[in-house]
Amino acid sequence: MGKGKREANFELLRIAAMFMVVVMHYLTNTIAVMPGGKGIQGLGAVYVILESFCIVAVNVYVLLSGYFLSVSVFSWKRVIRVIAQTLFYTVLIPPVLALLGILSFAEVTDIYRIWKSIFPVQSGHYWFVTAYVVMALFSPLLNAALKALDQKRLLQVTAGLLLFFCIGKSISPLQFATDKYGYDFGWFLVLYLIGGYIRRFGAGFFDSMKKGAALYFASCILIAAAELFLTFLYGRYGVLAYYWTVPFHYNFLPCLTGALGLFFIFYHMHIEEGRLSGLIRFASPAVFGVYLIHEQNDVKERWFAWVNALTGKLGEVLGIGLGQQMEDGVAVTPVLPYLLILLVQTLVVFVVCIAIDKARGALFARIERRWSR
Repeated sequence: MGKGKREANFELLRIAAMFMVVVMHYLTNTIAVMPGGKGIQGLGAVYVILESFCIVAVNVYVLLSGYFLSVSVFSWKRVIRVIAQTLFYTVLIPPVLALLGILSFAEVTDIYRIWKSIFPVQSGHYWFVTAYVVMALFSPLLNAALKALDQKRLLQVTAGLLLFFCIGKSISPLQFATDKYGYDFGWFLVLYLIGGYIRRFGAGFFDSMKKGAALYFASCILIAAAELFLTFLYGRYGVLAYYWTVPFHYNFLPCLTGALGLFFIFYHMHIEEGRLSGLIRFASPAVFGVYLIHEQNDVKERWFAWVNALTGKLGEVLGIGLGQQMEDGVAVTPVLPYLLILLVQTLVVFVVCIAIDKARGALFARIERRWSR
């Protein structure tokens, strides 16, 4: 591998993690999601299993940041690029949708909408971007700690943070006032430290793909089993109304171990140089754009209908099983057709967003070249 080239195995993990995010968002747009208090019905079990194997994706994405940024020099340019990429979509998508007749002029010129668009980090337009940018600003301090502390002390500090952010909430049937379910920069700082620890001290016991796979599958099966059991209890007896949701929190302990397992699978993966590695490196810089596009406030409530329209009769295969609630709130779509539609439509969303962000990236690169002259 030439100097400066992205490591194809980790770039493939970045792509896989973002595809998992799209799958999770797709699931929330279909009636596979189980209605609260009604137990496991219809495609509910399918939803739980798929969600359980994908929920680790966000943690993986932040672990990757800790793994790479912990050995790099802090760069304002990196932070500015993230903010500029975010602004590109928050500022430009609304007028484009207005030109297409999807949004009204009044909606686009609403002062609150404009303010939220031009300050996406502070306003929390994307919760992930807000947490990520704050984490990036803390990275010089975290890197200094990772460099200065010995392995024992670093483990002690990380264990203390895990106790506060993760372990306690994972077993508590009541919500802690400080718990944000992992949707905050505090949890991202913990993940960053773990990623940096792996970079400095290696994989330790998880020295093979098999061990990583075992950790990933065991963790995801545990998440699914816990969620199915808690859903049954909540639906039957109306108990544990809060804890019913905990297995799908990013700072739930098995969600962290599952993310580590998936990380170690790709950590030990070797991808030969060639067309595949080239394709991976071509696509991976645009995967963050996939998130920014399909989760933009004016898009996230609409893209599911758009992809159904784009794929034509394919979406009709499921009929009432997609996007429409039956009177009793239960989907009766067969599992295999549902999975087929899910795969095709999420791939469509993923590829279209990749193409859009590659065009955006080419535009930004051209502007940077002219600016640097």
